[in-house]
Amino acid sequence: MNAEPTDGPTDETDPQPSTGASAGHRLSAALTVGSRVVVRYRLAEGAGAGATDFLGELVARDEDFLVVDTRSERVKLIRADVIAAKDVPPPASRRGHAHERISADDLEKLMAKGWEALDRGGLGDWVLRASEGFTGRANSALVVGDPSLPVDKAVDFVEKWYSDRGRPTIFQVHGERGFVVEELPVAAALLERGYTLGGGRADWQRVLIMTGLSAAVPPLTEASAPVTADAELKMDWLLAYGQQRSIVPGATEAVLTGSDGQLFLSVSEPDSGRIIAITRMAIHPGWAGIFGLWVHPDHRREGLASTLVSAVAMVARENNMPAIYLQVSADNTDGVAFWEALGFAVHHEYTYLSRPNA
Repeated sequence: MNAEPTDGPTDETDPQPSTGASAGHRLSAALTVGSRVVVRYRLAEGAGAGATDFLGELVARDEDFLVVDTRSERVKLIRADVIAAKDVPPPASRRGHAHERISADDLEKLMAKGWEALDRGGLGDWVLRASEGFTGRANSALVVGDPSLPVDKAVDFVEKWYSDRGRPTIFQVHGERGFVVEELPVAAALLERGYTLGGGRADWQRVLIMTGLSAAVPPLTEASAPVTADAELKMDWLLAYGQQRSIVPGATEAVLTGSDGQLFLSVSEPDSGRIIAITRMAIHPGWAGIFGLWVHPDHRREGLASTLVSAVAMVARENNMPAIYLQVSADNTDGVAFWEALGFAVHHEYTYLSRPNA
């Protein structure tokens, strides 16, 4: 077989193939480094089969090779011998519908890709994120999987990483709904060091991750307000977004546009053309994410929020994304009720741990 096991990834280079590149190069250029992929691969003559599939995480790509971590080994594949390739959703680890089968760890990692930080680092499986203070998600250490160090040393490493950037250290930890924070080893170690639940912010103490089926969201109707969807971030959308949270110039734009794919949806006032409702849709293999849903106070209770969610679900259905995720603070009872009425349910929840002055 002409797929070689390897101990380390090659350096990634420009993923865009040059003019005249082979079909294998063009197909593999569409893959996302860091994502789960499936690659149909041509075998060497005499191997007993014409092709085989490799399923795993794409850890690197250069002009000639792909490096994929499969369940059993890390392999180096010749790009010219790729027959077919695509990104695929995280593996199912539970029973249920498409939005229920994913584990909390895998969903957290997926959501992190839907809200990419300006500055990212890693410690084992942990993801370190900094974005000049724009949102907790983009400025916290995502505690998921194994940090590759004992807990105390891992915390020391993370604190230094944020200190080097002049940022407060914030950890994001998660569990099943109603989980006891103190029972998590990392959280217990942080509490002993003086970290507090939510860092003094009520909306950071419990954040619900809600998921649902795109097919279950009520469809748009003839009475629905027209929705505009842009692949690019436009200034009027950004100005509307700034009415719901503080913008950090440069960092905000980078986070909003940093995913592998996103759409900026909006509803405008018919007479003035002013944007009065927005949301951002993150695009993943098999999944859509909803961020920043907002309606101008003068136009609430007109069904605009539901209209935008229905538009996201329509795009998701048309693009083979059966599952949708979102995040809402547990203390936002009206918001939770809104999502439940649209068919969403709590998948898991997370909390932030930080110093009181963070």
